[in-house]
Amino acid sequence: MPVGTPTLATPQIGATAASVTTASFTPTANALLIAFCAGRGSSATIPTISDSLSGTWTPIGTGNDAGNVTGRLFYQVAGASPSAMTVTVTTGGTQTAVGVIELTDAGTDFSNYQAGTNAVGDPSVTMSAYSSGSRVMAFGIGNAGAAWTSPTGFTELFDSEVATNLRLVPSYNDSSASTSLSWVSAATDSIGFGLEIKEAAAGAISGSASITEEGDAVAGTSALRIASTASLSEEGDALAASGSVVSGIAGTLSVTEASDTVAATATIALRASMAAAEGSDSVSASATVNVAAVASLSEGADTVSATGTIASASRTGSADITEAGDTLASAAVISLEGSASVTEEGDTLSTIAGPVIVGSASLAEAGDTITARAVPLLVSSPQERTASVPAEDRTAAVAAEVRTVAIKAEVRTAAARAETRRAAA
Repeated sequence: MPVGTPTLATPQIGATAASVTTASFTPTANALLIAFCAGRGSSATIPTISDSLSGTWTPIGTGNDAGNVTGRLFYQVAGASPSAMTVTVTTGGTQTAVGVIELTDAGTDFSNYQAGTNAVGDPSVTMSAYSSGSRVMAFGIGNAGAAWTSPTGFTELFDSEVATNLRLVPSYNDSSASTSLSWVSAATDSIGFGLEIKEAAAGAISGSASITEEGDAVAGTSALRIASTASLSEEGDALAASGSVVSGIAGTLSVTEASDTVAATATIALRASMAAAEGSDSVSASATVNVAAVASLSEGADTVSATGTIASASRTGSADITEAGDTLASAAVISLEGSASVTEEGDTLSTIAGPVIVGSASLAEAGDTITARAVPLLVSSPQERTASVPAEDRTAAVAAEVRTVAIKAEVRTAAARAETRRAAA
C-alpha cells in the first residue's frame, strides 16, 4: 500500500530558547512519526530529542551545522494504542524549533537520504531513484529570510518563521518527484534534507494469513495487519512482530497445533475470537491483549499472557480455559465483560491487579485458582453475579477480601487475608 499523505501530528512550535516542547498530542495508531528539528545561534548544537513517555527516537543521519543554523531528523513508530505525549527538542542555541509529522503505511527504510548545507545561500541535494509507492519529503531550514520556494512539484506542510530568525519548511511529493531537489530562499545559512519514505515492509495482509506447515513463521519488524483470519495449524508455527500483531484483525486468530506462538512486543488486538487449541500454545504481548469476542484455550498448558491488560473492559466476550494446566495471566488487569471459565484441574487465572469480570467466573475442577495481588473483584455489578465453585473441594483465596463466594454443594474453604464478607452454600 502506498505511503499516506504526510500530516502534522501537532502544530509546529519554536521558541527563543535553548529548548522547546510541543503541546500534548496523540499519534495515529501505527503511524510513522518524523521529528523535524532545528536550532539557531552560535551556541546551537545538533538537536537532541525526548518525549514525555520516555520513548525511543532514532536519528536519520548525523545532523548538520550550516554555521548559524543546525538541524536533524528523528523518527519513531507509534504503537497500536498510542498514548498522548509531548516532544522536547534541545539545541542549546538562542532559538529552537520542531515540527512533528506523521505518515501511515510507512516503513523505516531510510537508505535514500541526503543532506546539503550552504553557509551563504540555498541548499540542494541529489537523491537516488525512488521506489514505486514511496513518499518523498524535502525539509528546509533557514537563518532568517522570507518564505521559501520548495523543490518543484512539492506541497508545503508549512513555511514559517517558528522562532526569531529561524524558518522551517517541510514539503512532500510522491515517487514521481525529481531526484534533484533544490530550494530558493533569502536565507544566509541554510540546510536541506531529502528523504524517501518507503512503503512498509511485508506484513500488511489484506486477506487471510495461513501458517499450515510445521515450523512456519510470519514475522515483521513493525506491525502485522490482517483484515480477515490468521491460522497457525501445524506444530511450532509462529506469528511475531516487534510492533503490534494483527492490530486490525476482524476474523479469527486460530492457534491449533502444539507449541504454536503468537507474540508481540506491543499490543495484540482482536475484534473477533482467539483460539489456542493444542497443548502449549502461547499468545503473548508485552503490552495489551484485547479480545472483543471469545478467547479459548482448549488444550493442556495453553497460555494467554500480557505485561499490560488482557481483554480490556471496553471489550465484550468470554475467556474459556478448558484443559488442565492452562493459564490466563496479566501483569496488570484482567478485565472481561463476559464470563471466565476455568474448567480443568490446575488451570490458573491470575493478575497482579484485580480481575474484573462483569459476568460469571467458574472454576470447575480441583486445583483451579483465581488469584490477585490486589483486590480481585470477581464481580463488579450487578449483585446477582457470582464466582461459583461446584461440588468438590475448593478454595477461593484473595489477598484483600472476598466479596461473595457461592458454592452449589458445600463450602470447604473460604479464606481471605483481610475479611470474608459472605460465604454461602
